[in-house]
Amino acid sequence: MPSTAVLGPKIVPRISGPLIEKRGVKLNLGCGPMHLDGYINIDGDSKACADYYLDFSELGEAFASESTTEILMVHSLGYLNLWQARNFFRVAYRLLLPGGRLVIELPSIEKCAKRVLESKHDLPSYLEGVRGVFAFDLTEITNQVDFTPYSFGWSAWHLENELSDVGFSGFLLTEPHYHQQPWRDIRLEATK
Repeated sequence: MPSTAVLGPKIVPRISGPLIEKRGVKLNLGCGPMHLDGYINIDGDSKACADYYLDFSELGEAFASESTTEILMVHSLGYLNLWQARNFFRVAYRLLLPGGRLVIELPSIEKCAKRVLESKHDLPSYLEGVRGVFAFDLTEITNQVDFTPYSFGWSAWHLENELSDVGFSGFLLTEPHYHQQPWRDIRLEATK
């Protein structure tokens, strides 16, 4: 994890001025507890460590076309169902400057399914695979805490296909940088 990432509660100074006027920005969407320096950190949950609290559907109105150099999503795309994700991809493409990057890290449904199928009655291994599909923490299960599960599962080939349909290209598939769970996660970078 880069040194600019801080996990956990943090008091974050709010950015002043209208978002629509900002140019050359980098967005960290669905930031949760991960506030990154140099990014505008956005989340829909008021408990997140965000600069702004917006639903992804509001981004197209909040930022101008071709105002963004990078959009980063770490374990947040899965909370959108497929039609919401498709709408988001069109908005992201419009917001990015030519040459701008969309960077997505998330669990691969294929890798998680492989883990489940290979667990062979090994409960911890099985639960890890299932956890990657549904986005829960084992403490939430132990403590009987409600959680919001993912709405959709992604594979690298499907994500690349959906992004190609919108106009993205220059795909780069690598190991994850943030959660560092290569058995589960993928990182896909796409260029406008």
